[in-house]
Amino acid sequence: MRNQLIVLAAAIILQGCASSSPSTTSSNGGTANSTNANPEAPKESYIYKGKQVEKNVSTIGIPFEITMADVERQINANVKDLVFEDNSMEDNNYDNFMCKVYKKEAISVTAQNETFTFTVPLKVWAKVGYKVMGISIPPQELNFDFNVKFGTKFAIAPNWEASVQSFPIGYEWVKKPTVRLAGFDISVAGLVEKALNSKQDAILKALDDAVRKNVEIKKYIVQAWNTAMQPYLLSEKYKTWLKVTPTELQMTPLTTVNNRVKATIGIKAITETITGVKPAYLPVTTVPDLKLVSQIPDDFQVGIIAEIPLSEAAKLTGDTLVGQNFSFKDGKYNVKVTDIDIYGDGDKMVIKSGLEGSINGKIYFKGTPAYDPVTKSVFLDNFDYDLKTRNVLISTANWFFQGKFAKNMKESMTFNIGGQIDEMKKQVQANLNKPVSKGVTLNGNVVDLTPDKVYLTPNSIIAVINAKGKLDIKIDGL
Repeated sequence: MRNQLIVLAAAIILQGCASSSPSTTSSNGGTANSTNANPEAPKESYIYKGKQVEKNVSTIGIPFEITMADVERQINANVKDLVFEDNSMEDNNYDNFMCKVYKKEAISVTAQNETFTFTVPLKVWAKVGYKVMGISIPPQELNFDFNVKFGTKFAIAPNWEASVQSFPIGYEWVKKPTVRLAGFDISVAGLVEKALNSKQDAILKALDDAVRKNVEIKKYIVQAWNTAMQPYLLSEKYKTWLKVTPTELQMTPLTTVNNRVKATIGIKAITETITGVKPAYLPVTTVPDLKLVSQIPDDFQVGIIAEIPLSEAAKLTGDTLVGQNFSFKDGKYNVKVTDIDIYGDGDKMVIKSGLEGSINGKIYFKGTPAYDPVTKSVFLDNFDYDLKTRNVLISTANWFFQGKFAKNMKESMTFNIGGQIDEMKKQVQANLNKPVSKGVTLNGNVVDLTPDKVYLTPNSIIAVINAKGKLDIKIDGL
């Protein structure tokens, strides 16, 4: 009886040892040498529940340019033939002088940065009373011609009104005034100049008022501000919109180049790339005061969004790997990939791979999605086994690390999005180069694409590429 109990105990111990040892599958598909590997799966979680609104700080330029021919045309259109008149001989402390000053010919203009120089050909009728050599002469009517030169400092005030300040430069006589006395023509140019000098401030003020009255800039800036605020469709296929929220207005000083006066007005704004329905906006009737800056940067930016559905990524990887056999240690161990699934764990991507053969079960890899601008592809950075998978394989199938399975898996996790990016860039370029309303045209150019970020949502891999370039709004009449 004792011997029977010993034999029974030995059998139970041997059976327990057999059941606790791992099973491996032989290369011929048997189960005598197989290992079951089912490590704990990484928890599925996402930082972002959907596509994010991509925000950038940008500057939109509004070119301001006028030729001297334009200045001359406008000033001559607004300065009437009768420039100034004084109809009293008794005003200004009985100055015994009255006159009418006419524009004889077209006014000519030159410029040096913010200073304009005007040459105004004038024809003057005057009635003057004199004392010559102590002899009082009754008032006489005189007609004479001269060119008056004056400078004007022109600027745009912070409230967008024209700031005009003129100053005299001098006279150039064409026909000097004379009086007939005792059979002689006696020049009275000096006396007339003295009288005209007393009227000089009034004449220049009349010219300044004419310029100030007819130079209106603010309405064009309001138009540009509202034009910038309009949502622009970047991609109909991907339902992507550009929303611009202006925050500040800037302007460079006036400069003169090749007989043209130039400046640039800049709208500093937040640019947002939004997917879905067209964003709403509310037009404005006024704009902030301008800030004077040395230059307006060409730093328009917009986010280009490329998307890879997780289901598509899993299918692409599966098309490469599912059904493939991998051998280890000269064929001693063999596994076949049965399925692939992909999901997120925070900012990491998890690859779940089903295996059968020498290992049966699921194993897990992790990596951080990133963008390669050279290949225009999304890949997994820091790709490796999930820690719990690694620990299980170390204890049950250490030979698995000696093969190329992980390398092949990493290579298959590369997804080209160059087509999407090129298409989006082309559409952005087209939609930022077109008339948007009567007299208003967008003129944009994308010159550089810079990787921004890659993130996961429950449904997709999202790659954001920052498109940098220049955007101008050209407005007729400005």
